[in-house]
Amino acid sequence: MEPRRLSRRVTLVGVGVLTTAALTVGTTAFAEADPSRKPSAATALPAAKEAREARNKQIVRAFVDLGINQKKPQEAADRYVGDLVQHNPNVADGKEGWVTWAKGFVKAVPDVNVDFKRFLADGDLVTVHTHITLNATDRGLAAMDIFRVKNGKIVEHWDVSTPVPETAANDNGMF
Repeated sequence: MEPRRLSRRVTLVGVGVLTTAALTVGTTAFAEADPSRKPSAATALPAAKEAREARNKQIVRAFVDLGINQKKPQEAADRYVGDLVQHNPNVADGKEGWVTWAKGFVKAVPDVNVDFKRFLADGDLVTVHTHITLNATDRGLAAMDIFRVKNGKIVEHWDVSTPVPETAANDNGMF
């Protein structure tokens, strides 16, 4: 079977099972070829999910940046935290548990910086890969935080981190 070109971006080869993502790309490409066509319900659901995930990533980025980098934990919690379930054993549950921890942390480590490397979203979960340094000469930590966002508020948090070593068994780096 010859490939059939739907637009500049997508070429359809053969017939097979289409995943939601492929259906979205194919339908979007078809709409680009004929702008008068309106998106179908099949494209509306993935587009809405993508929009929610993008919004959730923005919420998490703003929360961490305001609370840690800008040293405003109370303001960050008031804006972005709901009834928080905490899985970090050093931080108490609830908004005030996080505020208490964060105020102590940014006071003890005033030069702390969270450098965002990547954000991944899957529904209501957002994973953030960061490089956290305590001062300008610190090698830092490679950290992964997972946040659950519900109704625009962070309601659950998990995290893991590992120190950035001076040497490694490979040349890949941690970021």
